[in-house]
Amino acid sequence: MEHENHAKLKEEIKALRKSLTEKSRDTQKLKIENLFLETLFDGINEEILVLDPDYNIQDANKAFLKQYGLRKSQVVGKKCYWVKRQSDVPCTSKESPCPLSRAKETGKMVEVPRFDWDDGREIKELHLIIYPIRLRGKKIKYFIEVARDVSESRRLIKQLQSSEKKFRAILDTATDAILGLDDQHKIILFNNAARRIFGYSSEEVLGVDLSLLIPPKFVANQRYMTQFLDRKESDFIGKTVSLTGTRKGGEEFPIELSLSRLVLDDGITYTAFIRDLTERRLLEKKLLQSERLAAVGQAAAHVAHEIRNPLMIIGGFSSQIRQRLENEKDIQKSELILDEVRRLEALVANLGDFTREYTLVKRSANINTVLLDVLEIMAGISSLEKYQFKKNLSPEVTEIHCDPDKLKQVFINIITNGLQAMNGGGVISVSTEKVPEGIEVRIADEGPGIPEEDLEHIFEPFYTTRENGSGLGLCISYKIIEIHNGDIWAIKNPDKGASFIIRLPAS
Repeated sequence: MEHENHAKLKEEIKALRKSLTEKSRDTQKLKIENLFLETLFDGINEEILVLDPDYNIQDANKAFLKQYGLRKSQVVGKKCYWVKRQSDVPCTSKESPCPLSRAKETGKMVEVPRFDWDDGREIKELHLIIYPIRLRGKKIKYFIEVARDVSESRRLIKQLQSSEKKFRAILDTATDAILGLDDQHKIILFNNAARRIFGYSSEEVLGVDLSLLIPPKFVANQRYMTQFLDRKESDFIGKTVSLTGTRKGGEEFPIELSLSRLVLDDGITYTAFIRDLTERRLLEKKLLQSERLAAVGQAAAHVAHEIRNPLMIIGGFSSQIRQRLENEKDIQKSELILDEVRRLEALVANLGDFTREYTLVKRSANINTVLLDVLEIMAGISSLEKYQFKKNLSPEVTEIHCDPDKLKQVFINIITNGLQAMNGGGVISVSTEKVPEGIEVRIADEGPGIPEEDLEHIFEPFYTTRENGSGLGLCISYKIIEIHNGDIWAIKNPDKGASFIIRLPAS
């Protein structure tokens, strides 16, 4: 019996030792887990508090203690509002209500912004989060409060927003078109100048191929543009080249383009800088035209002076001889001589119009009214069955200081040329528009158009494509517009015909 009790006691002692060993392992494991949690708890940069429902602090991590300059023994068991604000009551501000109160009411996580002072006595912005903690599904026993400092993030966001505003202001006040392109040469950026130059809105071009604006069909620098569009490589990256652009209405115009390339992790981005050369080319043409007119004018004045007197003598003697002739063939020959003399006299008279200095009789006049008078005149002398006149005169066009009679001469001359270009009939369209420089007049016909090589010379004296033309009408028109301090030029319409564009200053 004693032996059985002894054996039983040994078994109990053995079981007890095993149980103690297992508990020791569990205790060690808990110590390691607690050490891990404590290290994690204190290693987090955010300020963390463990609170009970009565606002008492149960624990605080090192980040919180460092922020407030306290030891753990000085905060554990204290009210959170006293430790943070030395207040005897929880925060009841409407602008910044106590998140713990809301978490107690809702039983859910609560996020609120909170502002505090840092060590440098500058306001910092905190993102405060309260997590309710339930133990084994029972009622909430603790709350975890995490305070994340988002001041630096806010500052970075504000800096980025400020930088973006500056970039956008620079982009939208630039006078040249600036386009952003992706690696498939699709447009991803389109500034204000680009919208003004090309006539498209951003919505119409974003995501569209660059060839919409710069078709690679043109001869000038075609190889370089095709190279860029096909292989996204080009010899003119970093250089400036002359190309031809196309506006929304189909109008072709000269441009300068330079490309830069930026290689990023997510692909290649190109920036295209485009300058509209229309005004520059017009000024160059105007200067060249003025130089030509001055040179030809001097020669024409000299020729007209030298021809006038001999022509009068030839005409006078021919008329006297004509009166004495009786032979019919001799009379016909003398009539031919007199006809040619009259033609030369008309030419000399036109040369006089071209070479003389015009004196403008200026007064206030509305260009719309002047054009209406001209259209009424032209409709009266033209076949209305063959020709039609369309007008689109802007009511925004106001009176300007000009010589309306001289301008009538210009408009009649251009419309007459348009009618003569439309042998089979057609429509003359006249429109006006208020522009920043003053007033713009457009006169378009539906004829065959003006060849590109002729556009360079149509305002030169004696240059004409008509069999019986003197080549002085457009030259005189150019001179009249020039002394009005205006501009005149012609373009070939995209579909058919030609347009003459006249700009007159507002004052």
